Amino acid sequence: MIVDDQRFDRARLRRMCKELEFDVTISEADSLESLGTAMGQDAFDLIFLDYHMSDGSGLQALDAIQFDPRNRNAATIMVTGDEQTEIAINAMKNGCSDFLKKDDLSNASVRRAAINALQKASLNRSLETQHVMRSKVEAVLDSFTEECANELKPMLFKMMRHVRDLYTIRDDDVKYQATIQQISNACNRLFDFMNDIDDQERKEFSLVEVGEGPASSVESEALEELQGGRPRLFGRQPIRPN
Repeated sequence: MIVDDQRFDRARLRRMCKELEFDVTISEADSLESLGTAMGQDAFDLIFLDYHMSDGSGLQALDAIQFDPRNRNAATIMVTGDEQTEIAINAMKNGCSDFLKKDDLSNASVRRAAINALQKASLNRSLETQHVMRSKVEAVLDSFTEECANELKPMLFKMMRHVRDLYTIRDDDVKYQATIQQISNACNRLFDFMNDIDDQERKEFSLVEVGEGPASSVESEALEELQGGRPRLFGRQPIRPN
């Protein structure tokens, strides 16, 4: 996309863009208003912005691009006829990928700026994707930790109660043996629980949560159950009374 209110300057930049080493589809906008209309209809990989526009500045256009859902990750290059370095500094501070002066425009300078801007934009998208994935992983881990705690605490509380009971019933062999058996059962449940944590099915659920793969019908049902707050032991369906 070439944004400039001067037809001559747009045509000049269009000719140079056609000399790039890769195929391009070029659109034009002669105002900030027409830029907004174009962004509402299409997404662009690279946008050249004239600094002085009839209805605003290139910095205003840059803000509009960064707030546009389709084009906020587009590579941007500010183009101006001014010699002021302050314009370039402000443009770069506000997220512009590169800066060109109209007097210095050439096939070589446009090519260099375009490749540089596209590489920066690609890196920024990659970093943003990594940030989103990290946030999703952290959310899954938080949920996983909460689920573990909710299942572990009741088991541990029961075991502690049975241990305390041993002191009061040690002279009653029948009750003593029954309590020992209950403690043994609780230990077995804990071992089962630890095995379930390492179960491959749980790992697949987590991958689906962070968008690493499609969910099967079984996985989707299990995820809905977990997210819906209904009780579920990690690798097993809960035992329900008849």
